Amino acid sequence: MTPALANICDELGIAVIPVTKQRGPMETCAVNTLEHVLRDHGAEHLRSVLMSIVDTENNKRMLVAPVIWAVSDILLAHPSWFGGSFLEAMDRIDLAAMHERAKANREAAQPRQAIATMLFDELRKEFQPEEQARLI
Repeated sequence: MTPALANICDELGIAVIPVTKQRGPMETCAVNTLEHVLRDHGAEHLRSVLMSIVDTENNKRMLVAPVIWAVSDILLAHPSWFGGSFLEAMDRIDLAAMHERAKANREAAQPRQAIATMLFDELRKEFQPEEQARLI
């Protein structure tokens, strides 16, 4: 793990554990994913992604690669969404349920993309209400 990633994880109280260990809240074994996001999109983006997961009510256990990638994808596509309202919206989203639904359909769609789609569908209700209204 690079020192930059170690610093971000320490700052946010995230422990990196071996793949062979059972993950608990605020623990991840997705080091390669975290390093990739950090390298390609920078420290601030990675912090935003991780905060979106661990600074919310029920998602502290969801530091898994498909969820990390999906949250990253959403924030890259809609950077203006990030902030207090975004974190409040994430409080109401059950990432574990989305992850399970995505895994159940992995024959049709990769979990990363499926979770990103489900996340977008939930978040656009708050951040693009006029677009949502047109779809109804």
